[in-house]
Amino acid sequence: MVQEISFNEHRATIARIRREVYTTGLIHEIDEFDEVAHHFALFNSAREITGVIRVLRSDEVPRLELQSESDAQDLVFPQDGLIMEVSRGCASKTITGMPLMQLAMAMQDYAKKQNAAHVVTKSGKRLLPLYQTMGFRVFGKPFYSDWFDDRKTGLMSIPIIYDFVKPGGVPAVAVPPPQQHEEEEVLVW
Repeated sequence: MVQEISFNEHRATIARIRREVYTTGLIHEIDEFDEVAHHFALFNSAREITGVIRVLRSDEVPRLELQSESDAQDLVFPQDGLIMEVSRGCASKTITGMPLMQLAMAMQDYAKKQNAAHVVTKSGKRLLPLYQTMGFRVFGKPFYSDWFDDRKTGLMSIPIIYDFVKPGGVPAVAVPPPQQHEEEEVLVW
């Protein structure tokens, strides 16, 4: 089950799960966006938090995390409607099943209920095909993230967007095929 949680009440748990999952590359467990984000937790049957994710709303923050990336300043964001940015999704390595998919689907449902026009996030190359099957499309060039040690790991973030289109509508931009390179990457959202 996924539910919204208070960041202040669960700060230590959020930091612990991020530290456990992002074993390489995360520069700060808690960053400047956490205080203004909506946080959600995945609970197991014992009501323990086993995964976390956050959402930023364009109507509540002056700039989304993706808009603040120094290597992604050329990203063009839609000007119509509410944009929700989903980030820092991670789940304990000890649980089975598809926790990241559960978190992703819950965030899509939340965005739809909030009448979001768009959901944005970033992906690595290995997860990009999964996001594309969910209806996301690439909307900018890969970049090195300021919040992850991408330059050291050599892994780039790919900005992706999901458009809630009206029936019969079609996203304006086709999804380019992912580049094929062998590399290691942490599978988180």
